[in-house]
Amino acid sequence: MGITATGIGSGLDVNSIVSQLVAAERTPGDKRLTAAEQDTKAQISAFGSLTSALSALETALKKFDGSGTSAGRKATVATGAGYSASASSSASSGRYQISVESLAQAHRLQSATVARNGDGSAAQLGYGTLAISVGSGDPINVTIDQSKGSLADIRSAINAQAGDKVTATVVSGDAGDVLFITSRTSGTDGAVSIAASGGDGGLAALDTSSGTITTKDAAQDAQVVIDGITRTAKGNTLSDAITGVSLTLTSAQPGTTFALDVTEDPSSLKSTLTSFVTAYNAAVGQIRTLSASGGQDSVAGPLSGDAAPRGILQTLRNTIGNSYSALSSLGLKTAVDGTLTLDSTKFDAALSADPNAVKKLFSETSDFGKGMRDVLHNYVGDQGLLAGRRESLDSRTKTQSRQRTDFEARMVQIEATYRRQFTALDTMMAQLQGTSSYVSQQMAMLNK
Repeated sequence: MGITATGIGSGLDVNSIVSQLVAAERTPGDKRLTAAEQDTKAQISAFGSLTSALSALETALKKFDGSGTSAGRKATVATGAGYSASASSSASSGRYQISVESLAQAHRLQSATVARNGDGSAAQLGYGTLAISVGSGDPINVTIDQSKGSLADIRSAINAQAGDKVTATVVSGDAGDVLFITSRTSGTDGAVSIAASGGDGGLAALDTSSGTITTKDAAQDAQVVIDGITRTAKGNTLSDAITGVSLTLTSAQPGTTFALDVTEDPSSLKSTLTSFVTAYNAAVGQIRTLSASGGQDSVAGPLSGDAAPRGILQTLRNTIGNSYSALSSLGLKTAVDGTLTLDSTKFDAALSADPNAVKKLFSETSDFGKGMRDVLHNYVGDQGLLAGRRESLDSRTKTQSRQRTDFEARMVQIEATYRRQFTALDTMMAQLQGTSSYVSQQMAMLNK
Protein backbone atom coordinates (compact mmCIF):
# COMPACT_ATOMS: atom_id res chain seq x y z
CA MET A 1 0.00 0.00 0.00
CA GLY A 2 1.40 3.40 -0.93
CA ILE A 3 1.62 6.22 1.62
CA THR A 4 0.13 9.49 0.48
CA ALA A 5 0.93 12.92 1.91
CA THR A 6 0.04 16.47 1.00
CA GLY A 7 3.62 17.68 1.14
CA ILE A 8 6.77 17.54 3.21
CA GLY A 9 7.86 19.26 6.35
CA SER A 10 5.02 20.71 8.43
CA GLY A 11 2.60 19.83 5.60
CA LEU A 12 2.88 16.09 6.27
CA ASP A 13 -0.67 14.48 6.18
CA VAL A 14 -0.34 12.56 9.45
CA ASN A 15 -4.05 11.57 9.69
CA SER A 16 -4.11 10.02 6.23
CA ILE A 17 -0.84 8.15 6.74
CA VAL A 18 -1.92 6.78 10.14
CA SER A 19 -5.36 5.76 8.82
CA GLN A 20 -3.82 3.82 5.94
CA LEU A 21 -1.27 2.09 8.13
CA VAL A 22 -3.89 1.13 10.75
CA ALA A 23 -6.22 -0.16 8.02
CA ALA A 24 -3.39 -2.29 6.67
CA GLU A 25 -2.81 -3.68 10.15
CA ARG A 26 -6.55 -4.22 10.81
CA THR A 27 -7.68 -5.92 7.60
CA PRO A 28 -6.24 -9.45 8.00
CA GLY A 29 -7.08 -9.75 11.70
CA ASP A 30 -10.56 -8.32 11.23
CA LYS A 31 -11.30 -10.72 8.36
CA ARG A 32 -10.10 -13.66 10.42
CA LEU A 33 -12.22 -12.71 13.47
CA THR A 34 -15.28 -11.86 11.38
CA ALA A 35 -15.13 -15.17 9.52
CA ALA A 36 -14.84 -17.07 12.81
CA GLU A 37 -17.71 -15.11 14.39
CA GLN A 38 -19.99 -15.65 11.37
CA ASP A 39 -19.17 -19.37 11.31
CA THR A 40 -20.03 -19.69 15.00
CA LYS A 41 -23.31 -17.78 14.56
CA ALA A 42 -24.21 -20.00 11.61
CA GLN A 43 -23.55 -23.12 13.65
CA ILE A 44 -25.57 -21.81 16.61
CA SER A 45 -28.50 -21.12 14.29
CA ALA A 46 -28.11 -24.51 12.60
CA PHE A 47 -28.01 -26.45 15.86
CA GLY A 48 -31.01 -24.42 17.04
CA SER A 49 -32.95 -25.49 13.94
CA LEU A 50 -31.86 -29.10 14.43
CA THR A 51 -32.90 -29.04 18.09
CA SER A 52 -36.27 -27.54 17.16
CA ALA A 53 -36.93 -30.24 14.55
CA LEU A 54 -36.00 -33.10 16.89
CA SER A 55 -38.00 -31.55 19.74
CA ALA A 56 -41.04 -31.40 17.46
CA LEU A 57 -40.53 -35.09 16.68
CA GLU A 58 -40.26 -35.87 20.40
CA THR A 59 -43.49 -33.93 21.05
CA ALA A 60 -45.27 -35.85 18.29
CA LEU A 61 -44.08 -39.13 19.81
CA LYS A 62 -45.25 -38.12 23.29
CA LYS A 63 -48.80 -37.90 21.98
CA PHE A 64 -48.77 -41.70 22.19
CA ASP A 65 -48.11 -41.57 25.94
CA GLY A 66 -50.77 -42.96 28.27
CA SER A 67 -54.04 -43.48 26.44
CA GLY A 68 -52.61 -41.93 23.27
CA THR A 69 -52.16 -45.37 21.71
CA SER A 70 -55.86 -46.21 22.07
CA ALA A 71 -58.38 -45.59 19.33
CA GLY A 72 -60.88 -42.83 20.01
CA ARG A 73 -64.59 -43.30 20.35
CA LYS A 74 -67.37 -41.95 18.17
CA ALA A 75 -70.89 -41.26 19.42
CA THR A 76 -73.74 -41.61 16.90
CA VAL A 77 -77.22 -40.42 17.86
CA ALA A 78 -80.46 -41.29 16.11
CA THR A 79 -82.16 -38.48 14.21
CA GLY A 80 -84.57 -36.37 16.30
CA ALA A 81 -83.36 -37.85 19.57
CA GLY A 82 -83.57 -34.58 21.50
CA TYR A 83 -79.93 -34.82 22.58
CA SER A 84 -76.44 -34.83 21.14
CA ALA A 85 -73.47 -36.80 22.43
CA SER A 86 -69.69 -36.93 22.32
CA ALA A 87 -67.41 -39.72 23.50
CA SER A 88 -63.83 -39.78 24.79
CA SER A 89 -61.37 -42.64 24.51
CA SER A 90 -62.42 -43.84 27.99
CA ALA A 91 -65.93 -44.66 26.77
CA SER A 92 -66.85 -48.28 26.14
CA SER A 93 -68.28 -49.33 22.83
CA GLY A 94 -71.95 -50.20 23.00
CA ARG A 95 -75.54 -49.15 22.34
CA TYR A 96 -77.70 -47.22 24.79
CA GLN A 97 -81.44 -46.46 24.68
CA ILE A 98 -82.10 -42.96 25.98
CA SER A 99 -85.23 -40.88 26.43
CA VAL A 100 -85.24 -37.22 27.43
CA GLU A 101 -88.09 -36.81 29.91
CA SER A 102 -87.56 -33.13 30.71
CA LEU A 103 -85.12 -30.30 30.19
CA ALA A 104 -83.61 -28.23 32.96
CA GLN A 105 -84.81 -24.66 32.99
CA ALA A 106 -84.25 -21.63 35.15
CA HIS A 107 -86.99 -20.13 37.32
CA ARG A 108 -88.45 -17.00 35.69
CA LEU A 109 -90.83 -14.55 37.38
CA GLN A 110 -93.17 -12.08 35.69
CA SER A 111 -94.70 -9.03 37.34
CA ALA A 112 -98.16 -7.66 36.67
CA THR A 113 -98.35 -5.00 33.98
CA VAL A 114 -97.70 -1.49 35.27
CA ALA A 115 -99.50 1.09 33.14
CA ARG A 116 -97.58 4.20 32.12
CA ASN A 117 -98.62 7.71 33.14
CA GLY A 118 -100.87 9.79 30.94
CA ASP A 119 -97.89 11.69 29.55
CA GLY A 120 -96.20 8.42 28.63
CA SER A 121 -93.66 8.49 31.46
CA ALA A 122 -92.99 5.42 33.61
CA ALA A 123 -95.14 5.06 36.69
CA GLN A 124 -93.62 4.54 40.15
CA LEU A 125 -94.34 1.11 41.62
CA GLY A 126 -92.83 1.99 44.99
CA TYR A 127 -89.67 2.00 47.06
CA GLY A 128 -88.22 -0.01 49.93
CA THR A 129 -86.24 -3.27 50.09
CA LEU A 130 -86.47 -6.48 48.07
CA ALA A 131 -84.87 -9.53 49.71
CA ILE A 132 -84.10 -11.88 46.79
CA SER A 133 -83.23 -15.50 47.54
CA VAL A 134 -82.08 -18.20 45.10
CA GLY A 135 -82.58 -21.75 46.28
CA SER A 136 -81.46 -22.22 49.87
CA GLY A 137 -78.91 -19.41 49.68
CA ASP A 138 -78.91 -16.32 51.85
CA PRO A 139 -81.12 -13.46 50.61
CA ILE A 140 -79.60 -10.43 48.94
CA ASN A 141 -81.20 -7.16 50.00
CA VAL A 142 -81.79 -4.85 47.05
CA THR A 143 -82.52 -1.25 48.02
CA ILE A 144 -85.00 0.67 45.89
CA ASP A 145 -84.67 4.40 46.61
CA GLN A 146 -87.57 6.83 46.76
CA SER A 147 -88.44 8.24 43.32
CA LYS A 148 -86.43 5.36 41.83
CA GLY A 149 -89.31 2.90 41.88
CA SER A 150 -90.24 2.54 38.21
CA LEU A 151 -89.85 -0.95 36.77
CA ALA A 152 -86.86 0.27 34.78
CA ASP A 153 -85.24 1.63 37.97
CA ILE A 154 -86.03 -1.59 39.86
CA ARG A 155 -84.53 -3.63 37.03
CA SER A 156 -81.31 -1.60 37.17
CA ALA A 157 -81.10 -1.88 40.97
CA ILE A 158 -81.59 -5.66 40.89
CA ASN A 159 -78.93 -6.14 38.19
CA ALA A 160 -76.48 -3.90 40.05
CA GLN A 161 -76.99 -5.40 43.52
CA ALA A 162 -77.97 -9.02 42.83
CA GLY A 163 -76.76 -9.55 39.28
CA ASP A 164 -74.62 -12.55 40.22
CA LYS A 165 -77.76 -14.46 41.28
CA VAL A 166 -80.53 -13.22 38.97
CA THR A 167 -81.04 -11.09 35.90
CA ALA A 168 -83.85 -8.58 35.45
CA THR A 169 -85.31 -7.09 32.31
CA VAL A 170 -88.31 -4.99 31.35
CA VAL A 171 -90.60 -5.63 28.39
CA SER A 172 -92.74 -2.67 27.30
CA GLY A 173 -96.09 -3.47 25.69
CA ASP A 174 -99.19 -1.56 24.66
CA ALA A 175 -100.73 -1.88 28.10
CA GLY A 176 -97.60 -0.91 30.03
CA ASP A 177 -94.36 -2.37 31.37
CA VAL A 178 -93.65 -5.88 32.70
CA LEU A 179 -90.64 -6.87 34.85
CA PHE A 180 -89.04 -10.30 34.35
CA ILE A 181 -86.62 -11.76 36.88
CA THR A 182 -84.67 -14.90 35.88
CA SER A 183 -82.49 -17.10 38.05
CA ARG A 184 -78.91 -17.62 36.92
CA THR A 185 -79.07 -21.17 38.33
CA SER A 186 -81.03 -23.71 36.33
CA GLY A 187 -82.97 -26.53 37.97
CA THR A 188 -84.98 -26.67 41.15
CA ASP A 189 -82.01 -25.45 43.18
CA GLY A 190 -82.33 -22.13 41.37
CA ALA A 191 -85.90 -21.26 42.45
CA VAL A 192 -86.27 -17.54 43.20
CA SER A 193 -88.27 -16.04 46.09
CA ILE A 194 -88.72 -12.34 46.84
CA ALA A 195 -89.79 -10.68 50.09
CA ALA A 196 -90.68 -6.96 50.00
CA SER A 197 -90.40 -4.71 53.05
CA GLY A 198 -90.25 -1.06 54.11
CA GLY A 199 -90.81 2.00 51.99
CA ASP A 200 -94.27 2.96 50.81
CA GLY A 201 -95.50 -0.61 50.39
CA GLY A 202 -95.65 -0.45 46.63
CA LEU A 203 -93.00 -3.13 46.26
CA ALA A 204 -95.37 -5.65 47.85
CA ALA A 205 -96.54 -6.39 44.30
CA LEU A 206 -93.18 -8.13 43.78
CA ASP A 207 -93.43 -10.29 46.90
CA THR A 208 -93.64 -13.92 45.72
CA SER A 209 -95.69 -14.99 48.76
CA SER A 210 -98.38 -12.32 48.62
CA GLY A 211 -97.88 -10.09 45.59
CA THR A 212 -99.08 -10.17 42.02
CA ILE A 213 -95.80 -11.44 40.58
CA THR A 214 -96.18 -14.91 39.04
CA THR A 215 -94.05 -17.72 37.69
CA LYS A 216 -93.51 -17.49 33.96
CA ASP A 217 -91.18 -20.52 33.73
CA ALA A 218 -91.00 -22.99 36.61
CA ALA A 219 -87.67 -24.11 38.03
CA GLN A 220 -87.18 -27.56 36.59
CA ASP A 221 -84.49 -30.27 36.63
CA ALA A 222 -83.45 -32.22 33.56
CA GLN A 223 -84.35 -35.89 33.59
CA VAL A 224 -83.27 -38.66 31.27
CA VAL A 225 -83.82 -42.41 31.29
CA ILE A 226 -80.81 -44.45 30.12
CA ASP A 227 -81.52 -48.13 29.56
CA GLY A 228 -84.29 -47.90 32.16
CA ILE A 229 -82.16 -45.98 34.69
CA THR A 230 -83.49 -42.54 35.61
CA ARG A 231 -80.99 -39.70 36.01
CA THR A 232 -81.84 -36.19 37.21
CA ALA A 233 -79.56 -33.20 36.66
CA LYS A 234 -79.60 -29.47 37.34
CA GLY A 235 -78.40 -28.60 33.85
CA ASN A 236 -78.85 -29.87 30.31
CA THR A 237 -75.32 -31.24 29.96
CA LEU A 238 -74.57 -34.58 31.61
CA SER A 239 -70.93 -35.61 31.56
CA ASP A 240 -71.03 -38.39 34.14
CA ALA A 241 -74.16 -40.35 33.37
CA ILE A 242 -72.28 -42.73 31.04
CA THR A 243 -68.54 -43.18 31.51
CA GLY A 244 -66.63 -41.25 28.87
CA VAL A 245 -69.81 -39.89 27.23
CA SER A 246 -71.16 -36.33 27.42
CA LEU A 247 -74.86 -35.76 26.70
CA THR A 248 -76.32 -32.39 25.74
CA LEU A 249 -80.10 -32.29 26.01
CA THR A 250 -82.02 -30.18 23.49
CA SER A 251 -85.67 -31.23 23.63
CA ALA A 252 -87.88 -33.44 25.76
CA GLN A 253 -89.89 -36.33 24.33
CA PRO A 254 -91.10 -38.22 27.40
CA GLY A 255 -91.38 -41.96 26.98
CA THR A 256 -89.71 -42.03 23.55
CA THR A 257 -86.31 -43.69 23.40
CA PHE A 258 -83.60 -43.09 20.84
CA ALA A 259 -80.43 -45.10 20.34
CA LEU A 260 -76.93 -43.87 21.13
CA ASP A 261 -74.16 -45.94 19.54
CA VAL A 262 -70.59 -45.63 20.83
CA THR A 263 -68.04 -47.18 18.46
CA GLU A 264 -64.29 -47.11 17.96
CA ASP A 265 -63.01 -44.20 15.89
CA PRO A 266 -59.52 -44.73 14.42
CA SER A 267 -59.40 -41.25 12.90
CA SER A 268 -57.90 -39.61 15.99
CA LEU A 269 -55.22 -42.30 16.26
CA LYS A 270 -54.49 -41.99 12.55
CA SER A 271 -54.13 -38.24 13.01
CA THR A 272 -51.62 -38.77 15.82
CA LEU A 273 -49.63 -41.21 13.68
CA THR A 274 -49.73 -38.81 10.72
CA SER A 275 -48.36 -36.05 12.96
CA PHE A 276 -45.48 -38.33 13.92
CA VAL A 277 -44.74 -39.11 10.26
CA THR A 278 -44.80 -35.40 9.39
CA ALA A 279 -42.48 -34.50 12.27
CA TYR A 280 -40.09 -37.35 11.41
CA ASN A 281 -39.90 -36.30 7.77
CA ALA A 282 -39.35 -32.68 8.77
CA ALA A 283 -36.47 -33.71 11.04
CA VAL A 284 -34.87 -35.83 8.30
CA GLY A 285 -35.22 -32.98 5.81
CA GLN A 286 -33.74 -30.47 8.23
CA ILE A 287 -30.74 -32.69 8.94
CA ARG A 288 -30.08 -33.19 5.22
CA THR A 289 -30.27 -29.45 4.54
CA LEU A 290 -27.99 -28.49 7.42
CA SER A 291 -25.35 -31.13 6.62
CA ALA A 292 -25.42 -30.83 2.81
CA SER A 293 -21.88 -31.04 1.41
CA GLY A 294 -22.59 -28.65 -1.45
CA GLY A 295 -21.25 -28.81 -4.97
CA GLN A 296 -21.18 -27.07 -8.29
CA ASP A 297 -24.89 -26.31 -8.29
CA SER A 298 -25.66 -26.38 -4.57
CA VAL A 299 -24.63 -24.55 -1.42
CA ALA A 300 -23.05 -26.39 1.47
CA GLY A 301 -25.02 -26.48 4.69
CA PRO A 302 -23.76 -24.73 7.84
CA LEU A 303 -23.00 -28.14 9.40
CA SER A 304 -21.31 -29.61 6.36
CA GLY A 305 -18.50 -31.85 7.52
CA ASP A 306 -19.85 -32.02 11.07
CA ALA A 307 -20.27 -35.62 12.23
CA ALA A 308 -23.16 -34.86 14.62
CA PRO A 309 -26.04 -34.46 12.11
CA ARG A 310 -24.89 -37.44 10.07
CA GLY A 311 -24.74 -39.55 13.22
CA ILE A 312 -28.22 -38.41 14.29
CA LEU A 313 -29.70 -39.22 10.89
CA GLN A 314 -28.11 -42.65 10.86
CA THR A 315 -29.39 -43.41 14.38
CA LEU A 316 -32.93 -42.38 13.45
CA ARG A 317 -32.87 -44.56 10.34
CA ASN A 318 -31.46 -47.49 12.31
CA THR A 319 -34.24 -47.14 14.90
CA ILE A 320 -36.83 -47.26 12.13
CA GLY A 321 -35.06 -50.12 10.40
CA ASN A 322 -34.88 -52.26 13.53
CA SER A 323 -38.69 -52.30 13.71
CA TYR A 324 -39.40 -51.96 10.00
CA SER A 325 -41.39 -55.18 9.70
CA ALA A 326 -43.81 -54.16 12.47
CA LEU A 327 -44.05 -50.59 11.17
CA SER A 328 -44.73 -51.87 7.66
CA SER A 329 -47.57 -54.07 8.90
CA LEU A 330 -49.15 -50.91 10.34
CA GLY A 331 -48.97 -49.17 6.96
CA LEU A 332 -45.72 -47.25 7.38
CA LYS A 333 -43.21 -47.29 4.52
CA THR A 334 -39.80 -45.68 4.01
CA ALA A 335 -38.75 -43.90 0.84
CA VAL A 336 -35.29 -43.87 -0.70
CA ASP A 337 -34.47 -40.58 1.03
CA GLY A 338 -35.39 -42.07 4.41
CA THR A 339 -38.74 -40.30 4.83
CA LEU A 340 -41.89 -42.12 5.94
CA THR A 341 -45.34 -42.44 4.38
CA LEU A 342 -48.54 -43.90 5.83
CA ASP A 343 -50.79 -46.18 3.82
CA SER A 344 -54.20 -45.20 5.22
CA THR A 345 -56.01 -48.27 3.92
CA LYS A 346 -53.43 -50.64 5.34
CA PHE A 347 -53.50 -48.80 8.66
CA ASP A 348 -57.29 -49.13 8.94
CA ALA A 349 -57.08 -52.84 8.17
CA ALA A 350 -54.29 -53.38 10.71
CA LEU A 351 -56.21 -51.57 13.43
CA SER A 352 -59.39 -53.48 12.61
CA ALA A 353 -57.51 -56.76 12.93
CA ASP A 354 -55.72 -55.70 16.12
CA PRO A 355 -56.99 -52.66 18.06
CA ASN A 356 -53.74 -52.70 20.08
CA ALA A 357 -51.46 -52.59 17.02
CA VAL A 358 -50.39 -48.98 17.61
CA LYS A 359 -49.90 -49.57 21.32
CA LYS A 360 -47.60 -52.51 20.62
CA LEU A 361 -45.35 -50.24 18.57
CA PHE A 362 -45.57 -46.72 19.97
CA SER A 363 -46.27 -47.10 23.70
CA GLU A 364 -43.69 -45.96 26.23
CA THR A 365 -42.73 -49.56 27.03
CA SER A 366 -42.69 -51.08 23.53
CA ASP A 367 -39.35 -51.78 21.86
CA PHE A 368 -39.76 -49.19 19.12
CA GLY A 369 -41.57 -46.59 21.22
CA LYS A 370 -39.11 -46.72 24.09
CA GLY A 371 -36.13 -46.92 21.74
CA MET A 372 -37.16 -43.84 19.76
CA ARG A 373 -37.94 -41.91 22.95
CA ASP A 374 -34.51 -42.77 24.36
CA VAL A 375 -32.77 -41.76 21.14
CA LEU A 376 -34.50 -38.36 21.04
CA HIS A 377 -33.90 -37.76 24.75
CA ASN A 378 -30.19 -38.44 24.24
CA TYR A 379 -30.14 -35.69 21.63
CA VAL A 380 -32.52 -32.99 22.91
CA GLY A 381 -32.56 -33.68 26.65
CA ASP A 382 -30.99 -31.23 29.10
CA GLN A 383 -27.86 -33.38 29.18
CA GLY A 384 -28.12 -34.48 25.56
CA LEU A 385 -25.69 -34.14 22.68
CA LEU A 386 -27.23 -30.96 21.27
CA ALA A 387 -27.22 -29.25 24.67
CA GLY A 388 -23.51 -30.01 24.88
CA ARG A 389 -22.91 -28.55 21.44
CA ARG A 390 -24.85 -25.41 22.34
CA GLU A 391 -22.75 -25.03 25.49
CA SER A 392 -19.56 -25.44 23.49
CA LEU A 393 -20.67 -22.86 20.92
CA ASP A 394 -21.69 -20.42 23.67
CA SER A 395 -18.21 -20.80 25.17
CA ARG A 396 -16.67 -20.20 21.74
CA THR A 397 -18.80 -17.06 21.33
CA LYS A 398 -17.52 -15.67 24.64
CA THR A 399 -13.91 -16.44 23.62
CA GLN A 400 -14.41 -14.69 20.28
CA SER A 401 -15.95 -11.72 22.05
CA ARG A 402 -12.83 -11.41 24.23
CA GLN A 403 -10.62 -11.78 21.16
CA ARG A 404 -12.55 -9.02 19.43
CA THR A 405 -12.16 -6.74 22.46
CA ASP A 406 -8.42 -7.46 22.66
CA PHE A 407 -8.04 -6.90 18.92
CA GLU A 408 -9.80 -3.52 19.07
CA ALA A 409 -7.63 -2.50 22.06
CA ARG A 410 -4.49 -3.46 20.12
CA MET A 411 -5.62 -1.41 17.13
CA VAL A 412 -6.07 1.60 19.40
CA GLN A 413 -2.52 1.11 20.70
CA ILE A 414 -1.12 0.70 17.18
CA GLU A 415 -2.89 3.85 16.01
CA ALA A 416 -1.53 5.79 19.00
CA THR A 417 2.02 4.53 18.27
CA TYR A 418 1.83 5.48 14.59
CA ARG A 419 0.33 8.87 15.41
CA ARG A 420 3.07 9.56 17.96
CA GLN A 421 5.81 8.53 15.51
CA PHE A 422 4.52 10.53 12.57
CA THR A 423 3.74 13.54 14.71
CA ALA A 424 7.37 13.49 15.84
CA LEU A 425 8.45 13.11 12.21
CA ASP A 426 6.28 16.06 11.22
CA THR A 427 7.85 18.16 13.97
CA MET A 428 11.38 17.18 12.92
CA MET A 429 10.64 17.91 9.27
CA ALA A 430 9.30 21.31 10.24
CA GLN A 431 12.53 21.98 12.10
CA LEU A 432 14.62 20.84 9.13
CA GLN A 433 12.55 23.02 6.85
CA GLY A 434 13.35 26.03 9.03
CA THR A 435 17.07 25.17 9.03
CA SER A 436 17.00 24.74 5.28
CA SER A 437 15.42 28.16 4.81
CA TYR A 438 18.07 29.79 7.02
CA VAL A 439 20.94 28.14 5.10
CA SER A 440 19.39 29.20 1.81
CA GLN A 441 19.20 32.81 3.01
CA GLN A 442 22.87 32.79 4.14
CA MET A 443 24.02 31.33 0.83
CA ALA A 444 22.10 33.99 -1.06
CA MET A 445 23.79 36.72 0.96
CA LEU A 446 27.25 35.26 0.32
CA ASN A 447 26.58 35.10 -3.42
CA LYS A 448 25.80 38.80 -3.40
